[in-house]
Amino acid sequence: MTVQAEMRQPIEYNDLPAKLLIYPSLVFLIIGMSFGVFISYNGFVFPDYFSGEYVHFGRLRPVHVGSVTLLWLLSVDVGLFYYFVPRLCGTSLWSPKLAYWTIAIWWFSLLTGNYSYPFGTNFGWEYAELPNSVLGIPIKFLFTIAWVLTVVNLFATIAKRTFQKMYVSLWYVMGTLIWTTFTWVVGSYAIYWVPQGISRVNVNFFYVHNLVGLIFTPMGLAIAYYALPKLAKTPIYSHRLSMVGFWTIAFVYAWVGAHHIIHGPMSQWLQTTSIVFSIWLFIPVWTVVTNLFATLKGKWEVYNQVAAVRFIQMGVVFYLLTCIQGPLQALRNINEITSKTDWIIGHSHIALYATFTFFAMAGVYQAIPQLTKKPLWSPKLADWHF
Repeated sequence: MTVQAEMRQPIEYNDLPAKLLIYPSLVFLIIGMSFGVFISYNGFVFPDYFSGEYVHFGRLRPVHVGSVTLLWLLSVDVGLFYYFVPRLCGTSLWSPKLAYWTIAIWWFSLLTGNYSYPFGTNFGWEYAELPNSVLGIPIKFLFTIAWVLTVVNLFATIAKRTFQKMYVSLWYVMGTLIWTTFTWVVGSYAIYWVPQGISRVNVNFFYVHNLVGLIFTPMGLAIAYYALPKLAKTPIYSHRLSMVGFWTIAFVYAWVGAHHIIHGPMSQWLQTTSIVFSIWLFIPVWTVVTNLFATLKGKWEVYNQVAAVRFIQMGVVFYLLTCIQGPLQALRNINEITSKTDWIIGHSHIALYATFTFFAMAGVYQAIPQLTKKPLWSPKLADWHF
């Protein structure tokens, strides 16, 4: 039987792995936001109204950060990968059984690690708080194994695809799998292989910035590039433009982490390098903005009709804003004013919450009807949600 004939046959997709990640992650989004609201009020509006060893800002902020970055955003994005990668490949997931074991290890390690922070298990490295062990259980190693198994399963699915031409979302998925592995190893393990002091701080900020730049950015763009054409029922504006964005992200993002320590005890050449590459971030940003906006050319009525499309396009607006803010704040004369202030906290929230959470929500709204084989329960509620 020819490949073309096989492709005409309906493919049975096993969506259980996607459901096992997407559904719980929505709960952890609410939990993570609740922790954020609590520490905001208890820390700044009514300082120490609730007091005690386990509820002060220093103990609960890592729980908030871990809940929204790992338990929500990373988990829902991987769940969406399990959903759309087989569909873009025209084949079923390589090993659903491996996915079940992966997800079990994934949730166990993240839940145990993240909610052990109030008891002092974390290290204090920004965004790299996951403990080596809790009660003798090797939490960080288990999560690393879960990630490696995810990489193997998704790459094996792509390798056995029946559609030979790879859509841009698959490029971003593969980039995510490679870059996340490297970034995670550097931030969680290699940081202890360099001399203590400013060298480790530099490595940590490489990890901090690339958690956004080389993990959540390609994840979010993979989802946006998949969901928008599906929702708008129109092809992407330019595949070539999307590849320009992909390769410039690959080239530029890894070099900008040091702009977090401008004016610090760091070599001037490294600071200047990070500033130059920060400005170059405008290249991939404008390719994304142009491509996703131009995809709706002649079909902007869909923006008013479908909440998920509004999530994507407003995510693009926030992506543009945060990527104007970031490079400008890297400039020395601006950085000396904004560094170590709440501008930086706001910047990270625009990126993770306004941009990539919006993209993830759009992906969920597109995926849920396909996963459940039912129409969205209430489009009007989705409008209010937006």
